[in-house]
Amino acid sequence: MNRSSVFGRKIVYLVILLGMLVPLYLLGQPSSGGGDAGGRLTEMRVTYNMAESDLGEISPASETMKLASLGLRGVAATLLWNKAHEYRVMHEWDRLKATLNNIALLQPHYDKVWEHQAHNLAYNVSVEFDDYRQRYEMVREGTEFLTRGVRQNKNATRLVWYTGWFYGQKLGTSDEKEQFRRLFSDDEVQHKALMDEGIAVDSPEARGPFGKPDNWLVGRLWLRRGYQLVDDSGVQIRRQTPINYFVDGPKWRIKHAEAIEREGVLDSNAQEAWRLASEDWTEFGKRSIPAVTERFTIKLGQLDELAEMRKEKLAQFRKLTGKAYEEAEAAKVAALSVDERNVYEKKPEDRTEAGKVLMGYLEQSLVPDLKEVVKAADPAVRLRAITLIDEMNDLATRWNTTRGYRNQINYPYWATLAQAEQETRTVKARKLVYDAEQANVDAELDKAIALYKEAFEIWAEIFNDYPVLVIDDTADNLYNSIVRYMNLIDSDDLPEDFPLYSFAEMMSNGSASSEAYEEFREQQEQKAEARRRELEEEERQREEAEKEAAEQEGKEQKMTEAKDEEAKTKDEKKEEASDEPDAKADEQAKGDEDAKVADEKDSPKPESSSETDTKTSSPDDADSAKQEAPASDDDAPAEEQDGDDEQ
Repeated sequence: MNRSSVFGRKIVYLVILLGMLVPLYLLGQPSSGGGDAGGRLTEMRVTYNMAESDLGEISPASETMKLASLGLRGVAATLLWNKAHEYRVMHEWDRLKATLNNIALLQPHYDKVWEHQAHNLAYNVSVEFDDYRQRYEMVREGTEFLTRGVRQNKNATRLVWYTGWFYGQKLGTSDEKEQFRRLFSDDEVQHKALMDEGIAVDSPEARGPFGKPDNWLVGRLWLRRGYQLVDDSGVQIRRQTPINYFVDGPKWRIKHAEAIEREGVLDSNAQEAWRLASEDWTEFGKRSIPAVTERFTIKLGQLDELAEMRKEKLAQFRKLTGKAYEEAEAAKVAALSVDERNVYEKKPEDRTEAGKVLMGYLEQSLVPDLKEVVKAADPAVRLRAITLIDEMNDLATRWNTTRGYRNQINYPYWATLAQAEQETRTVKARKLVYDAEQANVDAELDKAIALYKEAFEIWAEIFNDYPVLVIDDTADNLYNSIVRYMNLIDSDDLPEDFPLYSFAEMMSNGSASSEAYEEFREQQEQKAEARRRELEEEERQREEAEKEAAEQEGKEQKMTEAKDEEAKTKDEKKEEASDEPDAKADEQAKGDEDAKVADEKDSPKPESSSETDTKTSSPDDADSAKQEAPASDDDAPAEEQDGDDEQ
């Protein structure tokens, strides 16, 4: 072999190597992050949720692990489950955790492993400790174990949901919930671990009124992650109904608002928490939820809309069939009893509350058999009438299914609660009860009694507007406050004018049963809607009253100015009129004075006179002087009177 042939082969090999770099680059090109997905290997890592740190690890479910366990992985897992139970009974916690880790290695994609063992740590193991701090540590071990399961099963919707449920339910409803919530809000190590998992505990969505992470809100973020898996990635919900899967996220907002009020946050922060909870619950009512037993989706907040749509279809059917429908309906009306006929013939505004309820049932019962109406209708409209019947039946099925799901999760109750609790008066009532309880503890009895009275009056108004709240947990707490109030006033009975007298009687008799709840629930939505309209009407009347008051004030000001001007004019005229008689009197007085002076000049002066003589002159002289004085017009009546007296 000569040197030229060897050199030629080297050149060929080099060219082949350079050519192979092209497919290798296309396969292993990393993602640029600017919309470029990268090479084929990068796409596969994204598809199968494989991070760079996982590439060197042996998958416990791989063929390598099967070979290492000699095909006895199932047997080994069973033995480890038994060992875990023994270690729990013997309180050997370190060995228990090690065994759980081994089980997770053998069965990493079995959801029940993570769920069961996390529950085991948080619920069964934690109660073995006396100190609530140690209990909290075991609860945290359980949540961390669940987080590991989510990390290894990123598309396991059930595990993601269970993690969110864990943070809310276990930390927020345990007997030690007050201590657990405080420890969690200060647990910076746990907060950092959550941040590493992509849960934004530093966002306003996760922070409570004191600026620290709240367990209910953190659990809500976990639940929302699960919702994104279903909505954005199209992952199927497994081992759970859709309605139960989607309900807890919005409900955790409500639980957060209840928790902070129970802890004494009774100000604008609580009001804002309830407002956000109401918004979340309303959005939940707009979500399309698959009906398990039907082939359509429902929206929980669409119940009234479905009823209205069916009513419109019925109106179209009635117009289409005309006389046939009217005759069938008239036959139904004729069969009504006297009392039912009276309610039916009354105007809507003249009906009582009971009459309105009865009228709702009558409207349904008076709808005739539509198929019989079609038979009696004009043949030309029968096909369209049958189509309308099918559409109405479909709407009725959707309405019944929606109503069933609403009742299943108590949708109307939670909607009403969120609406009622965000009112200023409700927050004030809770604040008054809370302050009254504190005053009672501090032995300020008079203050406690006054606060209780004010709170009970407000609660009576709230229960009248939202009767469904009388069967809430709030009702139990409020009844306990009423009992403490009775102890303060040293009375076993409440006066009949007590604002919550009926409520207290119902609670004391234990009549707040499921039957009462059914009755309240039927009326709840109408009451809530009426209250909503009442608030809007009050706001409108307030604005109109302010506008009318401003206009009235302007009119009164103009009238006052006009009256002042008129009074001023009258005063000026009166002054002018009074000046004329005064001038005449002055002229007359001046004339009399001139006449008197003239008379004095004409009369002869005495030869000797002095002041003493003048003062001591006799009455005869005075009479003679009076007789000699000329009579004036003013003196004439006086002289006539004197003459009469002499006679």
